[in-house]
Amino acid sequence: MTAFASAEGVRDEHVAVPLPDAPSVARLSFDNGLERVTLGPRPGLTGLLEARFGTPLPLVWAADANVHIAYPAGARLLRRTRPSALALNPAVPWALDVHGGAAHLDADLTGLDVRSVTFHSGAAHVRLVLGRPAGTRVIRLASVEDLRVERPAGVPVRVAFARAVTRLSLDDQWYGAVGGGLTQATHGGDAPGYEVVVAGGADTVTVVAA
Repeated sequence: MTAFASAEGVRDEHVAVPLPDAPSVARLSFDNGLERVTLGPRPGLTGLLEARFGTPLPLVWAADANVHIAYPAGARLLRRTRPSALALNPAVPWALDVHGGAAHLDADLTGLDVRSVTFHSGAAHVRLVLGRPAGTRVIRLASVEDLRVERPAGVPVRVAFARAVTRLSLDDQWYGAVGGGLTQATHGGDAPGYEVVVAGGADTVTVVAA
């Protein structure tokens, strides 16, 4: 049985979001953090998004191409029976916003036109697998522990840390500890690529060409 998200919101194990008319960019927002979530594209998906949630169940609501997922207060302290899995329609460009803490996110974004990824609070144990972008795309994080970013070979990336970073691996470059910030790029020029910007502290960051 599938529940369809609306502006009023639904809470169910299996939730689908209908595809609105000609959306320019779809936005997926986690309004109150996330834990143990996998997400990626599903070719041939007729709706905008389909999700299967482990308990505790979040409230899911949608307005046009804006999808909001809000877990109950304190939900991150509860044990989950299984990870939550989200399938996104690859025919629509996406923006991803995470408000509140994030932990154990595995996001395969290959095959998606991802315009931006923003973590507004701390994030830990996050893996982002990126595709070849049509333009420069920015990934912003407040602070991070154990971040892995994979991108196609030949795609440039620029990392910028506003504060101290420890254990940074950028392709074949390794930094044990750098205080006071760091900016480093893998390529010169203006080829389409990614910018990874961390405003707070960072520990154990790996950025590699896969």
